[in-house]
Amino acid sequence: MDKTNLMVEFSIIGEDFNPEKITKMLMVEPTEYYMKGSKNERNFEMKESCWSISTGYVETLYVSELFDELLHKLTNKKEKIVKLKKEYNLTCKFFIVINIEENIKPAIYLDKEIVEFANFLEAEFDFDMYIY
Repeated sequence: MDKTNLMVEFSIIGEDFNPEKITKMLMVEPTEYYMKGSKNERNFEMKESCWSISTGYVETLYVSELFDELLHKLTNKKEKIVKLKKEYNLTCKFFIVINIEENIKPAIYLDKEIVEFANFLEAEFDFDMYIY
C-alpha cells in the first residue's frame, strides 16, 4: 500500500485459556488466535493465549470507520465477553495501527459508542503509528 492505511484489532488476552472456547461462546470467527507456549512465524514462544478479530489494513483516514466495523460484530456480545473475562481472568485490548504515507494524516476520533463499549469491557487502547 502506498496510501495512508489503518487497522483496528480487538484482542482477548489471558494467561491460560483455549481460544476456541471464545469462538464458540461469541459465535464469531477470529482473525487470529494462538495458545500460550505455541510458536509464531519467527519461532518466538507465545507468553499468553490470545483471540482476536481485526479489520485488516484499510486505506482510509477515519479510525472510527474501522471501530464501527468491529463494534457491529461485537456490541451484542459484550455481556458474554465480560463473563469470559471473569471466568478466565482475561484482558481486552484494542490495537490501532496507523501507517502514514506522504504526510497524509488520519482523523483519530473515538466516539461515545466506542468509549462506552471499551469502558464496559474495561478494555485498553494501544496505538502504534508509523510515518513513511
